Amino acid sequence: FPLLLFAVGSAFQPLLYHTPRKTIVFRLPDNTYHLYRRQRLSSWKHIFAGSGRHLINESTISHNKKYLMETFGFTEEKLKQPNIRIKLTLEKGILKERVNWLKERLNLTDAQVHKLVMGNVSVLGLRMEENMEPKLDYLQQKLHLDGTSLRKIILSHPSILNKITQENTEIKLDWLQTRFEITDVAASKMIQLYPPILGYSIADNIEPKLEWLQRRLRLDDDVFHKMIQQKPHILAFSVVDNLEPTLHWLERRLDLDDAAVGKIIQRLPSILGLSVPGNLQPKLNWLQRRLDLEDDVLGKIIQRVPLILGLSVSDNLEPKLQWIQERLSLADEELSVFIQRMPTLFGCNVDTNLGPTLDFYIKALGGDEDEAARLVVQNPVLLGVSLERRLKPRLEEAMRARVVIDAGCLKRIGQYTEKRWQTSIAFQERQQSSQ
Repeated sequence: FPLLLFAVGSAFQPLLYHTPRKTIVFRLPDNTYHLYRRQRLSSWKHIFAGSGRHLINESTISHNKKYLMETFGFTEEKLKQPNIRIKLTLEKGILKERVNWLKERLNLTDAQVHKLVMGNVSVLGLRMEENMEPKLDYLQQKLHLDGTSLRKIILSHPSILNKITQENTEIKLDWLQTRFEITDVAASKMIQLYPPILGYSIADNIEPKLEWLQRRLRLDDDVFHKMIQQKPHILAFSVVDNLEPTLHWLERRLDLDDAAVGKIIQRLPSILGLSVPGNLQPKLNWLQRRLDLEDDVLGKIIQRVPLILGLSVSDNLEPKLQWIQERLSLADEELSVFIQRMPTLFGCNVDTNLGPTLDFYIKALGGDEDEAARLVVQNPVLLGVSLERRLKPRLEEAMRARVVIDAGCLKRIGQYTEKRWQTSIAFQERQQSSQ
């Protein structure tokens, strides 16, 4: 290339358009185009000379620019990006044909096509019948996907179209089956949950990360395998930048050992994806202040209900605590004691669970809100009992047996095991029949 410039001087203007590898296009002042191909390190061969319409037609470039701008909202600045610039030299109509092919093959709406192209514009550079069609067919068949599932994968991870090949997909599926001792269907589900797995290196990424994490969390094979199968996105996290710092912080903040933190992660693996300074730390600090908890008590609560770490303070935790405090007329200290006794209430929904359950007790007690509140405060577990599966059916049984419905009866309804409850009902029925 330097020798070529020396020979022709400054009259040649190199273009930034896409050409085959090891080639370059020059435009002369007379608007003729010259194509050169590198033969050796410093030797170039003149391959083609001609007018713009024979090599790179400026009107074609303008046409493609207009199409991308009008169809997908590309800006002039975005069109200058190398991965987009190379699409501008395609013959007129090719881009539209490829877009229409994608719409038909994946049954996409205009909005979904827009999302796909904006997420991976390189897809427009692939030949549909020669490249995309066999790739999508193979992926759909091998992963046991219906049309909806295939579309979901491509839309959620557009870049996968550039990464997958039949060979690497086969290798990953076989490895996942062996590593986790699962069927090909189960391995396919893992990939459906987190398609980028197909682009990860087994030797350099997946395997060493899995070995480190299992050892760090002190989990046996069955538990660890199940966790990764359910949350394969854990493989996206860096050991150095994410996993180790997060685990170390949890151990120190909650005063827990490796095994205890391992059990927390096992129950809520998504914790590993949360930022310590931006999420976990302010959340735990808030909860500790709000309920005036000692460090060890806070640790015990999180061990019982790891879900707390995944909930929003403003959208969930604070509104829920405020509702409980107001409906049960609790002081701050009483609220803290109540939650410590039943922290699983954080996992209940106010509108569909807590509210209707408290209303059930109020109605059963003849509308006495104070008595219902006292009953629940003294027995927090009653607020977490299933309304449809336990409370309502047992209340009906109690009424048929002509049992007096008072706080004691409701306590038995909510807390007794099924065997003990049936024994109690049978006793009440015998008592009634003997009178």
